[in-house]
Amino acid sequence: MFKSMNEEKKTFSKKVVDHISDLILSGQVKAGDKLPPERELAERMEVSRPTIREAFKILSAMGLIIIKHGNGVFVTEESERRDNMASFIFVQTDTIRDLFEVRKMLETESAAWASKRGTTEFLVQIYLRCNEVFKIVSENPFSSAEEKEKFLSDSDQQFHLMVSEAGGNEVSLRLMNSLIDILYEHRMKSLKIPGRALQSLREHIMIAEALLTRNPDMARSKMYEHISSVENDLILEVEEVEQDNTTER
Repeated sequence: MFKSMNEEKKTFSKKVVDHISDLILSGQVKAGDKLPPERELAERMEVSRPTIREAFKILSAMGLIIIKHGNGVFVTEESERRDNMASFIFVQTDTIRDLFEVRKMLETESAAWASKRGTTEFLVQIYLRCNEVFKIVSENPFSSAEEKEKFLSDSDQQFHLMVSEAGGNEVSLRLMNSLIDILYEHRMKSLKIPGRALQSLREHIMIAEALLTRNPDMARSKMYEHISSVENDLILEVEEVEQDNTTER
């Protein structure tokens, strides 16, 4: 059932994703079925374990499987797949550059507006929260990597929404809420890049400082630099993964 991937002319992780998704969608592997362990599947499909691991992440994002740590990987019920699949397809059809181009357009202006329209009390709140998050992450009081990742993701989302809220444009805030959800996978991936989390937190503080100075040009510039920095790191990460998959041929 799980065939070798050496015959397919695609990157290995893409081959694995396509093959397993075909098995699931055709009903050859049914809802509730447990997939073979990572090592066994890698041997059957003649690929590396990191390739299987990467494919599992993509299939999970697509909503086709659920990874239960300590129990294994299971095929999801069809009713659970629909919303996740639609969301995944939407994210996949937009490139990282396209998404970040929208962020640069929307969030840089939101920062400029926030520096002019935000109340001093709210801007101080943003600044204090940025410093609080940086202190917590630097001291690392987390019991697990998962707990730390969730805290960082929630804090990052909160920061960008607060800046948008301070900008005082209701339409912009609604767009930002939608964009935050779309960017979830990219946000989680970026936070796993070594050094990226603390760098982002430092950049958040610089943006917050610019807001407090009531300097819209500076606020706009600092937000643009931050978004560009995250974008560049993400693109490098994606290119490295693609290169690793190519070298497995």
